[in-house]
Formats: sequence, C-alpha cells, structure tokens
Amino acid sequence: MSIPVRMSAGALVWRPAHPGAKSDLEVLLVHRTRHDDWTVPKGTVERGETRPAAAVREVEEETGVLSRLGVPLLELEYEFAAGRLKNVAYWAARPLSGDADSYVPNREIDAVAWVPLEKAGKRVSYDTDRAVIDTFLERVGAGSHRTRTLIVVRHAAARPRRRWRKDALSRPLTAEGKRESHSLRPLLAAYGVHHVHASGALRCVQTVVPYADSAGRPITVDHRLDEPRDGGPAKNRPLFEAMAEDVALKRPVAVCGHRTVIPRMLASVGVDAASVSADPLAPAGLVVVHHRRGEVHATEHHAPH
Repeated sequence: MSIPVRMSAGALVWRPAHPGAKSDLEVLLVHRTRHDDWTVPKGTVERGETRPAAAVREVEEETGVLSRLGVPLLELEYEFAAGRLKNVAYWAARPLSGDADSYVPNREIDAVAWVPLEKAGKRVSYDTDRAVIDTFLERVGAGSHRTRTLIVVRHAAARPRRRWRKDALSRPLTAEGKRESHSLRPLLAAYGVHHVHASGALRCVQTVVPYADSAGRPITVDHRLDEPRDGGPAKNRPLFEAMAEDVALKRPVAVCGHRTVIPRMLASVGVDAASVSADPLAPAGLVVVHHRRGEVHATEHHAPH
C-alpha cells in the first residue's frame, strides 16, 4: 500500500539588506501560531494549481509580499504526520510588492520578519528549513542566486494543419488550446514575466494573449521564430540572433514557439532539449531557463493544469 504524499511548494524570498548591497542579504521567515515555530513560507498545492504558482500564492498569503520566482533550490520529502508524507519544492524569490512590516497577524501566522541570511539558519526551527537556507547560501557563494529568467513556451493545441486550407500563419488554437492558454497565466505570473514574445503564427500569439492582457504587457511578434515550412528561416543564424536578444533582456521574458523549432531555441541558449523531455514539450508546456552571464544555472519543465 502506497503512502499518500501531500504536494507543497514554498520560496525563500531574499533582498539586499540595504541599497547597493551585493553580499549582505536578508530573507523572509514566518512564525506559525499553532506550532510556535519559525519557518520558510510554504503551503499545499491546490487542485488544478502548478507548484510555482502555489509557491508565490503561499508566500503572499503568509507574508503579504508578492514575489517572483528565481532559481529553484531543492525538493524535500519527509513525514509530517504518522503515515503521511509531504513533498515540498522550494525556489529562491525576489519581492515585487507588498510590505511584510505591515502584515497583520492572524490565527495561522502571528509574525513575519526579514532576517539576516547569516542568522536565518539559527532562527528556523527545523532541519528541513536549514537545508533550504544552506542551499541558497551555496547559490550565493557561487554567484548563481542572481539569475535572469527566460521561458520557452510551446504554443497550445491548435487546429490540425491537414485540415487548415488558409494561410498557415493564421491557423488558430482549438477550444482546448484556448483553455490551455488561460491556464498559463498564473504560471507565467509566478516568474514575473515582463517581456512577452511570440513567433508570427497566430497560434503562438493566442497562447500568450491571456497572460499579456492580464499583466498589461505588449506582445512582440518575431518572424525569425516561425517554422521553416511556414516561411520561417531554415538556417539557425536568424533564430539564434532572436534568442540572443531575449537572453540579453534583464527582466524575465517568455517566448512562444513551435514544437519543431523549440529544440533549436533551447540549443541557442545552451540547453539540450533532450535533457528536458523526449518530445520536447507538450502543448502549452514550457521550459524555464535560469541563466547568468552566458551560463545556464538551472532549468525547469512545467505544464499548465
């Protein structure tokens, strides 16, 4: 008989201790009323929710701080009650808005505090939280906690090519594809996507429209990302140049492309598509690439629910 596992997610939110600080950091911790403990914010993934979205939601609910995810830290599984396991995925995260100092205590969380990173391991109550903090400290030591985020998205389910007699670039999403595009919104929001790019195909643009509209971001269309059979470039150079421009952006960027082109898109930024998935992505699936100064420090593979 298998033991049930509760899927959870959390984030270690960090910031410079003062303006201009590079190594002097502090992290956000919470004190739980019922358990009388200090811990890293985390919580249970709700039905139909992705873990990245759950991590951001839980941090905001427990601290009043809206954050965006950065590099993943680690995944822990442990027994939290007799015969019950919890699996928690953690990310490093940066605050976007909200003020922990004005958080109103409640029955679940009665205190929120920014704690110097070097003291955080002693403040938390559990070894699991210390493992999260130690992993982040390793990232800081390696300089890989300050990464940039590039998200490569495969367009959602589209009308079959063999049944489409009009211009190839005008082939739209199906009803299922439109539902998939809407489910991408909280996933892209979890990483604080600022720039939204897509190939010139309508199906790619439609995939990112729900997020772009909700976030108030324009969509940049780039025909260098089109499929060769739809008139896109057959050679790598134009596509690689387009991806290099995305990599150079300081704020998180999501770029939507095609199944046949995505392996080259990933290769252009130093990611082996075969190491992510065999397909490489299901419709509306995405690869999150965390990079810094030309080096990839982590990748994630997610699909919307």
